[in-house]
Amino acid sequence: MSVRPDANFKPIQEMGPAGGWAKTPLELSRGRRGPKGWQLFLGTSVAIFWGFSRIGAGNKKRSEQKLFERQERYALAPLLQNEADREYLMREKKLRAQEEKIMSQVPGWKVGESQYHGSRWTPAHIMDSNKSNIKK
Repeated sequence: MSVRPDANFKPIQEMGPAGGWAKTPLELSRGRRGPKGWQLFLGTSVAIFWGFSRIGAGNKKRSEQKLFERQERYALAPLLQNEADREYLMREKKLRAQEEKIMSQVPGWKVGESQYHGSRWTPAHIMDSNKSNIKK
């Protein structure tokens, strides 16, 4: 038995009818498939432009708000500094009175004079002496 086909064998190919198949109204039943490419491009571009304009407007509004808040802080800074300076002087006065009372019997002691010798002034670390031993 041979695997070779018969030499006289002619294959039969199925073909459509002569003149072709009948036309179907597929074009009418399908309808539109959506917007055209240029319409999609234009719509997307408009949406992106609108979004970026909203971001820009929000950034502008936010920067104006920050500027307003900074101006408020700058206006209040001298008042807050004045309050801190008054508090510092009150504590300094109280501590010098305590120092004078405590060191009254030490000869040559000058009240309020620094024990350190330097040209740069720094504010003393002022703490009430009765609170200095309290652990936090």
